[in-house]
Amino acid sequence: MNRQKIEIEIRKALARITEEDVSRLKADENLAEVIGLDSLGRLELLSEVEDAFDLTIYDIDSEKASTIGGMLEIVEAALIENAEAV
Repeated sequence: MNRQKIEIEIRKALARITEEDVSRLKADENLAEVIGLDSLGRLELLSEVEDAFDLTIYDIDSEKASTIGGMLEIVEAALIENAEAV
């Protein structure tokens, strides 16, 4: 799966959780500051992303999970890790 498709799925999940228009958010913007996503919201986002990609994310860096770009890195790493485990 390519990077753009992963980002689209992350944005869809984020929009469902926050009920905000996240299409204009920059990948490096802090989600807590811009749309008020708290730590519980980040966990919910991670759960939604895990479901969307049928994977388990073990290594959660809360600093990375605070931006769309960071979430993208987390998902990419998990996809690689899961592929190597097969």
